[in-house]
Amino acid sequence: MKQSKHTGKKGSYIVEAVIVLPVFIAAVIALMSVVPVTASCENMVFAAADEMRLESAKSVFRKNPAALPLSAVYRMKDENPKAKSCHTVSYRYFYEDHSISDLFSFRFRAVFSQNSPAGIFDSVIFDGTVTARAFTGKLHKEPPAGGSEEEDDDRTVCIFPEWGTRYHSRTCTYVKAACMLVYLSQDTKRAYKPCSLCNASSARIGSPVFCFKESGKAYHMADCRTVDRYYVEISRKKAREKGYTPCSKCGGG
Repeated sequence: MKQSKHTGKKGSYIVEAVIVLPVFIAAVIALMSVVPVTASCENMVFAAADEMRLESAKSVFRKNPAALPLSAVYRMKDENPKAKSCHTVSYRYFYEDHSISDLFSFRFRAVFSQNSPAGIFDSVIFDGTVTARAFTGKLHKEPPAGGSEEEDDDRTVCIFPEWGTRYHSRTCTYVKAACMLVYLSQDTKRAYKPCSLCNASSARIGSPVFCFKESGKAYHMADCRTVDRYYVEISRKKAREKGYTPCSKCGGG
């Protein structure tokens, strides 16, 4: 009786191993197949984002709409030998969205092959989008004392796109109490934490988010209950062209 019981336990272990081991091996093979594909996709996005960063800096000195799609596609192909094809799907150069000006947006499609143990990723189609704002030298540009009227028009002011008809200085109390609309970047992620109330951690790079620069430590989604009045920064000239008038409290900077 004791020998029979001992043999029964061994048999149950063998049955469990037969059931569990193939599942475990399949999971490891699937993981080994997915990781290289993810790495290739991230490498392509990094190449496109780095070329966009270079173009945003060069745009201070010259405007060349054709440069970014060519340089980004060439670099993605050059750094990913397994890429069968890579082409631009859509491209926007120096456009405005939510009162944020000087934006770039680059969408691409890449097809590449990836050897995998399971043979499930022989051909991968990857669609990527990268959005950034060009560096124009206007964001923190302040005219010298006694500057010309043209320099004064380039001064950065703050407006509330969905509230009010006035433009304000950065030091205005209305601005300090409100949040600012920005497009999520790695710099924003380093400076702020995602808000837990609105699941801001799900926001992707390039998505519009809101930050309280004076007092907040988190970035928020548009539907967050903490987001009420938000502002954007534009030049005084553009604010006047949109019909905004100086704030009666701060004089508009």
